[in-house]
Amino acid sequence: IPRTRVSALNRWGDAVREDSVPGAGARRIGGNPRVPAHGRPEDRRPLAVQALLRKVGADGLQPAQQPPAMSLRMSENVLEGMVASKQKVIDELKANPPPGVAERLEAMSEANKPKKQPIFKALKKPKGTITVMPQMKFKTPKLGKFCEPPEADILSSHYYEAGAAAITCTTDEELFGFTLKDLATAKQVQDKKKGEFPSPLPVLAYDVMLDPIQLAEAAEAGAQGVFLNVAALGERTKEMGQAAEQLGLEWIAEVHSEEEIQTAADAECKIFGICNRDMATWDLISPVDAVLRDWTTPIEETVFALGDKVPAGCLKVAMGNVNETLMAWKLRDAGYNCVMIGETLMRGSEMRMASGPYQSAYNEAKGLIKAFRSKGSVKYGPSSTASFYGKGEGAKETLGIMSM
Repeated sequence: IPRTRVSALNRWGDAVREDSVPGAGARRIGGNPRVPAHGRPEDRRPLAVQALLRKVGADGLQPAQQPPAMSLRMSENVLEGMVASKQKVIDELKANPPPGVAERLEAMSEANKPKKQPIFKALKKPKGTITVMPQMKFKTPKLGKFCEPPEADILSSHYYEAGAAAITCTTDEELFGFTLKDLATAKQVQDKKKGEFPSPLPVLAYDVMLDPIQLAEAAEAGAQGVFLNVAALGERTKEMGQAAEQLGLEWIAEVHSEEEIQTAADAECKIFGICNRDMATWDLISPVDAVLRDWTTPIEETVFALGDKVPAGCLKVAMGNVNETLMAWKLRDAGYNCVMIGETLMRGSEMRMASGPYQSAYNEAKGLIKAFRSKGSVKYGPSSTASFYGKGEGAKETLGIMSM
């Protein structure tokens, strides 16, 4: 049953139960509640509703109540659970290395260090501009599954058409939905763009990387870069960064604090992904207003103020619930080079599949990426969806205008 109908049934059923049960707050029909001879309130809901409720249990319907994603991992500390689970995967990989992985590990060498640095070049643009890196995922540890995604090849093509700078593909199916097979598919689509303008987009793997064998597996699938989570690696960040480079991969350090930035800097990191996530709880470090869809504090007071601590000459990528044009523009003005956007663009691509007899499908993700990249003014440009509520900068100019 669609979630909205289930919710409506529950609300209606609750109202009827209040009607029919004697006691405080009960509305009366003809002065008295309807109570049959046996003393129990009469159930006046339609027979179909009664049957449905009996089928799912006495407690009534529980719309959209799925087991919490990653319930085992999230029972205490999200990051610790992710690391423990990933260690089992590593043990399996070492026991049965996929084809080509062992050979890549044996061929690790300083000579393999990426010389052209396609990811660094793709993310670095002139001052006053910002690039967009879509993240392919349709699950999160908090939300579970949040959309019906197109296939990986369609997403890869959408993001190329939209003007993205690079593509990140999550590769933990249980956590985020996609796999290394999807990464390989996305990379194959980009390979077909060779010789065209713009150039093919580099593809990165996003996972909890704890061992070089994972890096080799990602490289074998076609990844040109990886994310290394400094909160998970700690002092091993340098070791893993060197291993990535010796496998021919560029790497982005995912950092959440000034201490982690320093750890990544000591590891000679060139690209810093500053993430607005508390890895222990998966909550936002800097909250976002649900109506304004902007941070509840000035950007100087959010986790993204850590960008000032990144060494000169390095790139800064904003990660974690950046889902509005205004937020991207503020980050651009604060010196960020790129925003990584997952859920918003995935939902946009989901809409891309919708079509009917009176409306053809369109690439909503393309419009969103163009809006993020546009050289709009934080003060005067259309601020965000909050402008439809008459709030935020640029609201006066935006009210009454269809804006994406």
